[in-house]
Amino acid sequence: MVGTLFLERAYRVALMVFALATVGGFTFSFLSGFSIGRFTAVLPLIVTAFAVTRDRNPRLQLAAQAVATGIYILLAWIIPEQVGYWGIQLELPLCLVAYAAALIFPPGQKAARA
Repeated sequence: MVGTLFLERAYRVALMVFALATVGGFTFSFLSGFSIGRFTAVLPLIVTAFAVTRDRNPRLQLAAQAVATGIYILLAWIIPEQVGYWGIQLELPLCLVAYAAALIFPPGQKAARA
């Protein structure tokens, strides 16, 4: 909620808030373990896809959401035995790299709004 308030005025601050929310989401998923951890691991991925593609091309936004969902399905449901902990140890670095890329390459002045 706090990150969405900053998106209009302070892009970098909003990204940092969303990055903290992503780390917190993965931490919660890991700590909640086998009860609901697998189901909540998708939320930080969706938040990351939203945060890093905000004010960008709507096709890019849709692709980012699809990729986030695909990564979740692959790591948490199709091959969870090979990666362990629903792939959180792979998903978190991917999300942090996405945040870093969004900080380095912010959206242009003419933002695409859907």
